[in-house]
Amino acid sequence: MLLSRCRLLYISGLSTAALAARNLFGASASPLYPAEQCSKWGYINGKGTMMIAPRFEIAWPFSDGLAPFKQDAKWGCLDTTGTVVLSPRFDEARNFQSNLSPVLRGALWGFIHADGSFGIPLQFDSARSFQDDRARVYIKGKWGFITADGRLAIQPQYDGANGYNEGLAPVQKAGKWGYIDKAGDNVIPSQFALAQSFNEGLAAVQVEGAWGFVDKAGATVISPSFDEVDEFSEGLCPVQSKGQMVLYRQVWKTAIQGSYAAAGHFTDGLAAVEEGTLSEYINHKQTVIWRAGNQCSKTARLPRDPGYRHSGL
Repeated sequence: MLLSRCRLLYISGLSTAALAARNLFGASASPLYPAEQCSKWGYINGKGTMMIAPRFEIAWPFSDGLAPFKQDAKWGCLDTTGTVVLSPRFDEARNFQSNLSPVLRGALWGFIHADGSFGIPLQFDSARSFQDDRARVYIKGKWGFITADGRLAIQPQYDGANGYNEGLAPVQKAGKWGYIDKAGDNVIPSQFALAQSFNEGLAAVQVEGAWGFVDKAGATVISPSFDEVDEFSEGLCPVQSKGQMVLYRQVWKTAIQGSYAAAGHFTDGLAAVEEGTLSEYINHKQTVIWRAGNQCSKTARLPRDPGYRHSGL
């Protein structure tokens, strides 16, 4: 997601392992990033070159080598060459993970394979992409989790849920969020106003209107002090705060500091940011790799991350 309030900083975990870029596209493919020009979406590479010409109404990031796009009010899917592999036919579609993509047809959701055939039939009131071998599904007003064969791993019982990652998932009951493991056992008791999925060993939680981070034992690692946060990725996390950020428990520091109006987490070495009226992709050195905003009378936009990675598209 893109954060969009007040002052924005990136914080870095010094104890995090090397900043190896995440590969969401398959081992042999180069990363591609959605970007808009003149109200149409296409894809740039890591050098800022437009590789797939803008022609889609909406285009989401790639995962498993495929990306959902919207054209003429219907959703289809393309590969990293720009070839449409599934013609637009669904009312909504989300990212492929575990070789399955949630799709909406009419009032019900199911999961399709890359060839368009249904791996899990239409039956859910809502559904999200697989994360950590589990997918969230919504049935009769409650959230549960299924496996890739369509079996209910966790019965629908939660008022809210985010995706599994690193073996844990945030769930909501009676207005409070906590974390469960894959067996459905409570690992971190329900106590937070809001909670995000774990990434790089940390999860963002909201307490009394402020965001901080906890570890898998539920211990506070970064005290709640931010107006808004995203998630740690490649050792960095965008946060927003009205005040300065200096040091956290001697292992956290300000790594990137700027006057961005909005920013998303890093993926494969780049992050989407908005600076004034300009939308950009930057690298870890804050070098602008691609900039939109001057090609058309309407300012170009960068994608609002649909959350396919850990918040759960």
